Amino acid sequence: MPTRYSAEQLIKNAGYNIGFSEVGIADITPSARSRTTFDRWIKQGKHGDMRYLSGGSDKRHDPSLLLDDAKSAICVAVNYYSQESRNKNGWREQNGQGVFSNYAYDRDYHLVLKEMLDELAGRLRDFFPGIKTRACVDTQPISERDLAIKSGIAWLGKNTCVISQEYGSWIFLGELLTNLQLESDQPLESLCGSCTRCMDACPTDALHEAYVLDATKCISYLTIEKRGDIAAEFHEQIGNNIFGCDECQRVCPFNSAARETQIFTHDFCSPLLEMTLEDLQEVSDVEFLAHTRDSAIRRCKADGIRRNAGIVLQNLRSQDT
Repeated sequence: MPTRYSAEQLIKNAGYNIGFSEVGIADITPSARSRTTFDRWIKQGKHGDMRYLSGGSDKRHDPSLLLDDAKSAICVAVNYYSQESRNKNGWREQNGQGVFSNYAYDRDYHLVLKEMLDELAGRLRDFFPGIKTRACVDTQPISERDLAIKSGIAWLGKNTCVISQEYGSWIFLGELLTNLQLESDQPLESLCGSCTRCMDACPTDALHEAYVLDATKCISYLTIEKRGDIAAEFHEQIGNNIFGCDECQRVCPFNSAARETQIFTHDFCSPLLEMTLEDLQEVSDVEFLAHTRDSAIRRCKADGIRRNAGIVLQNLRSQDT
């Protein structure tokens, strides 16, 4: 006699079969505490030039505004850790090249997770005909970390990255909102304890306060999101980081036993990753667009990659004198 699964288990089984590393379910009841914390962060200007974060506040804290009659969020995570990208970065560092964040070594995760979530939505429609869904991957005004925490797939680390007990913080998040009324999972307890390795390792003191990121000092923000000039006071700390920074994740104890990704397999790689710093400093707008098709590197714009390459070159030349 066939085993009868609950709706929640059917959904999780489908998610794992598609390839998600973690699948959990969260209710979407707005959290007054979360909103207060986020609004305070915005008011303090710690979001820098990311003005899109200060908009859509109601939707960000009430996902039901993104999908009519939404009742639950199916929260997913995909492990993106790759020893190959770590090795490549190590080689680049030793050979005077710019270092790219680990996730830059493959296809844009927004595209990958959206395709996987669309596949999950299709399976849900087979299970529950007539349901409503909406896939969200980073670009929607939604509090992904809060939902991930509520769903029990991760807890919030002191570096403001969420941490999976099995995969560490090398994970991308996504959500599938639905009008199905599902039973929520239990949040995880934080296991960070008294550890402050991520805070201590930050080159620019962007993690001066636990669980609070001052994006205006964060190298990932400066090299990817920041438009225009980067203040000279940060140039030396940027070191040879040309796109992003993984330092606070690199030292996290929960990443010491990271597992190799099964989804991001380096079948796709932007040609920018093979260019010298001198070439990157001179890359044209047309070249940049051609070389960043389906790559997350496009986020920093051509002006940004040229600017970053110039800073890294300056840093490396200073080391040689």
